[in-house]
Amino acid sequence: MTEAVGARAWSFLVAGEEREFQGNTGYEDVLEESYSYDSTVGNHRRVAVGDLVVIRNGREALGIGYVEELAVTPERPKLRSRCPSCGSTSFKERTTELPRYRCSPCNSTFDRPKAETIRVTAYQAHYGGTWQPLEGCLDKVQLAELSLSRSGQQSIRALDRARTLAAVAARGVRLPREEDLTGTTRHHPLELPGGRRRTTTAARRGQDAFRKALVRQYGMICAVTGPAPAEVLEAAHLRPFAETERHRVEEGLLLRADIHRLFDSGLLAISPTLEVNIAPSLRGYSVYSTLQRTRLHLVTDDVVDRDAIGEHHAATIATW
Repeated sequence: MTEAVGARAWSFLVAGEEREFQGNTGYEDVLEESYSYDSTVGNHRRVAVGDLVVIRNGREALGIGYVEELAVTPERPKLRSRCPSCGSTSFKERTTELPRYRCSPCNSTFDRPKAETIRVTAYQAHYGGTWQPLEGCLDKVQLAELSLSRSGQQSIRALDRARTLAAVAARGVRLPREEDLTGTTRHHPLELPGGRRRTTTAARRGQDAFRKALVRQYGMICAVTGPAPAEVLEAAHLRPFAETERHRVEEGLLLRADIHRLFDSGLLAISPTLEVNIAPSLRGYSVYSTLQRTRLHLVTDDVVDRDAIGEHHAATIATW
């Protein structure tokens, strides 16, 4: 990928409930690989290779990457539906009332929209080689603050590139350096070996409300080692869940998978002053011994339950 001169930043609204107007028959988005849109979408001409893109739904940011390749297909047929009364495509399906549809501009209701086939230019922006999951560590309010547009209806919305990069960096997300992104082909094919595609972290852990709450609180940052890929970050309980049967953000930390294992195995503890202590048996491993007496990496430490930290620390070091 060659960095474009004057590269921009965008947020892309993924298909689903948030693209709720019924005039559109939908797009084939592959969340962690590519985003599809066409010439009926605002800003479609402005997106270019090298641009930064944040993938979002109506509530939060899901991931981020750089456009590595932009596939363009002209003269593609597209089925579009319109309101029979005013011709608008801005109508919504009603789930509890009849007639089935209601048009927002003219307020009319109807059971069947008027269908037409139009010709569009189709686009597919590929960013899979640089994709980093965000998993909601930026919410819709924070995204709105980064936006250069006041419109909340745009599927492709311009963002302040420098401020967006700074915002995700502050949440522990590390993108590849732009100078390292060279070449003319994208880093990942659309279809991966075996006919399967990568499953996103958001999909794997979508039901883990406790982990999600910790990501929102701390970003993609291991409390012990610092920024880490989303795939290795786990939610750790300061008090065993089997005993408390509750998930409290105050009693949780995001830890890298290996650090989490050491924490649960009684080989790593955190003092009430939020310093890391390593068991003597690990002192021969430099990757862990260098963590001794380092302070936790927390964007804010006023949330952590110091009593829970102290209890775990006392119980752990008593076994050393």
